[in-house]
Amino acid sequence: MPQDRLTVAGGRTSSSLRTTSTRLHRYDTLRPSRVLYHDRPHLIRHSYHNDYVYRDYHDRIRSRTIWPRYRFAVHYGFGPWFTFRYVYPYYHRKYLFISLGGYWPLGYRYTRYYWYGCHPYNWYGYYPIAREVRGTNYNYYTYNYYTDGDGGYQPAQTIVNSEIFENMAEQTAEPEQVTIADVYFEEAVKAFEVAEYNTAAMKFAKAVELAPEDMILPFAYGQALLASQQYSKAAEVLRGALAKVSPEKEGVFFPRGLYPDEDSLLKQIDRLAERAAQFSYDADLQLLLGYQLLGIGQHDRAVEPLMNAGKDLENAKAAGVLMALLEKIKITDTKPETSAPAETPAHVPTPIKTPAPAPLQNTAPAPGQAIVPSPAQSKASIINHSRALSGAMIVTSLCALGTSFGIGHFVRG
Repeated sequence: MPQDRLTVAGGRTSSSLRTTSTRLHRYDTLRPSRVLYHDRPHLIRHSYHNDYVYRDYHDRIRSRTIWPRYRFAVHYGFGPWFTFRYVYPYYHRKYLFISLGGYWPLGYRYTRYYWYGCHPYNWYGYYPIAREVRGTNYNYYTYNYYTDGDGGYQPAQTIVNSEIFENMAEQTAEPEQVTIADVYFEEAVKAFEVAEYNTAAMKFAKAVELAPEDMILPFAYGQALLASQQYSKAAEVLRGALAKVSPEKEGVFFPRGLYPDEDSLLKQIDRLAERAAQFSYDADLQLLLGYQLLGIGQHDRAVEPLMNAGKDLENAKAAGVLMALLEKIKITDTKPETSAPAETPAHVPTPIKTPAPAPLQNTAPAPGQAIVPSPAQSKASIINHSRALSGAMIVTSLCALGTSFGIGHFVRG
């Protein structure tokens, strides 16, 4: 069964098993991961914060009074890459999105994304508590509480140079003034939390209409449509959102934090999976199911519905985008985390990836640097499974992968 890992006070870890499953994807073993976070969903409130609570590098709880301009840098690692991003805790309410490819658009200063942020690569919880990491020249924070064999905390150690933080500071700014689109977005999030999915879909639709240039909004809108069982419309919105994705901008976002808890999300995926099994010829359902499974990290199980969706002319392009991203994630996650020329992310809820200003020529780890090996995964497993399903689709996805591999918004080790 999948295992939810949680860090509790004192740096010790405990585990809880999810047992309320109704479909096979609930019982699958989760892929190996070094992600371990301390979530605090009970502390979420839809208002501004005048205090900020964190753990210092001695694992002691600290609190400080903050002002709107206060910010701190968070480190994220994924395979051989890592990135930093700034968070403004005064505005931050909870995390709403995962950027599956790690991308965030430079220049997005919409207040709605300072309120409701985005994790790159992996999910670290709705409202996690950050822990301080002391670097040689700069201190930063992490949400990842992965541990060593004795259950003690082992922080990520990343080579950081001054240009990284200087450039990140230049690209990071306070949010713009609240707009009507921000208000509609906020209202939609609140409606979704109390299961008023039709209201949420209507509010998200108005926000999309007011901000058509926003490439993230449609993913939230599509999820509200799916929650209200408007599957055909949800697939149409998802296709439109994925049409904006390019190899340089892998802007595929999954709004996992819309739901008040994980079980609510998984129950909806259960219902969608049952519907997709009953109407296996419906490519829209297959596309939606593949996207949902990819969003919750069930990569192997996402292959079959995406392959099935790819056989349909209308859904082939969208399914190909998701398959290419899935292949890249699988390849990336087989590599250990190494030192890298960290690149410049952008503002508050933004795991931005831009070319590093001062690449490190020596790829060997610096003295004292922690290198965390990732449990090996077999790229062949997904490719062999894909071939068994459809030869034509895997050729399409691998071609797309060839154009997208090594994009600039990942930090290369």
